[in-house]
Amino acid sequence: MVDMVTNRSLLVGAVVLVLLVALLPASVAGADLVTLTVAVETPDGDRVSGATVTAEWDDGTATGTTASNGKVLLDVPTNASVELTIEHETYMKNTPLVIEEPGEETVDMTVRPKGNVDVQVADDAGPVEDALVTLKQDGTTVYSERTVDGTLDNGPVEVGTYTLTVRKAGYYQESTTINVTADEPVTESVRLESGSVTLRVNVTDPYFEPPRALEGITVTVVDEGSVNTQSDGAQQLSVPVNTPLTVRFEGEGYETVERSITTGEEDLSLDAEIDRANTLHVTVHATEVVIGQPAFISVTDEYDDPVANATVRLDGEEVTETDSDGRAQILIEDTGEHTIVVEDEDVTSEEKAVFGVTPATTTAETTPTETPTPDTTTATSPGFGPLLALLGLILAMGVGLARRSD
Repeated sequence: MVDMVTNRSLLVGAVVLVLLVALLPASVAGADLVTLTVAVETPDGDRVSGATVTAEWDDGTATGTTASNGKVLLDVPTNASVELTIEHETYMKNTPLVIEEPGEETVDMTVRPKGNVDVQVADDAGPVEDALVTLKQDGTTVYSERTVDGTLDNGPVEVGTYTLTVRKAGYYQESTTINVTADEPVTESVRLESGSVTLRVNVTDPYFEPPRALEGITVTVVDEGSVNTQSDGAQQLSVPVNTPLTVRFEGEGYETVERSITTGEEDLSLDAEIDRANTLHVTVHATEVVIGQPAFISVTDEYDDPVANATVRLDGEEVTETDSDGRAQILIEDTGEHTIVVEDEDVTSEEKAVFGVTPATTTAETTPTETPTPDTTTATSPGFGPLLALLGLILAMGVGLARRSD
């Protein structure tokens, strides 16, 4: 009977143990744990009791409260990166204490009294909304938050010396040093001043050697304004300081290009190279082609360079490709209008028309021979007419001379 009770107790114990293991987090059940001793103290070495210390790693946490000696024991995985944070009524630490691959060791966690900083940001028109306020200590950012209604109260910080920086697009950056004490909150008023810088742009086409300056390109700074480049491809415009901007370049026959920049507090330059938009130009060398004969075409790109291996379509059907010189022959088999289109990757040309015609036929026309009108004058002797006329003229001249001599 005793054996049965003993066996039953062992069985119950085994079941409870299995359940406990099953309920443990995977990270704890399967991890190699070590006991980390955390000693919380002030810069003067005074131990801090009653502080809640939390250890946090990728998939787990452990929490404990410091005893009167300022220490707390926490079980943490040895192969993890562990962050230690503290909560206390009087003391705090701005940033977590990070322990890489902790072992059975004691780590000191130095805390300082709490202080408060209130920041008020304004310009000539009043409170400035959404200004970025950054508080740093020894180069480490304690917090970086934005104002609401021109004010920021981000809660307590350690007492000490800080660098306070305020930024907002369109305004000059303001920085100051502040000393935070535990006696009373520090109120810091910051006044911002708006400003602008000169943005100089230079636009060229890189196809040419050297790159060719482009005149008449529209340069748009989004939400700020536009200008057109001059003959040297340059132009300038005023833009706000400390501002992220999008600059757009547009020109007839050219690809639209956008560049992202962030201005500072000094003038800046921006060089932009833009290419002509991909285009196919088709030249039909004769728009009328005798059926059964080929139409000849030449294909060039946006820079008038020949386009090889481009697909040529006649009336929508693929018929051939251009050769290395960008030329192609297209057989015209039917009369009437036909359309030629050329494609190269994702670029399609405009339609070109060619007309198929029948061969020219030559008709021989017979010109009627004109029948001469018969001469009704009867000649006494063939060939004597002109001779008689000449003799008559001589006789007349002789009579005239005789009369003058009388």
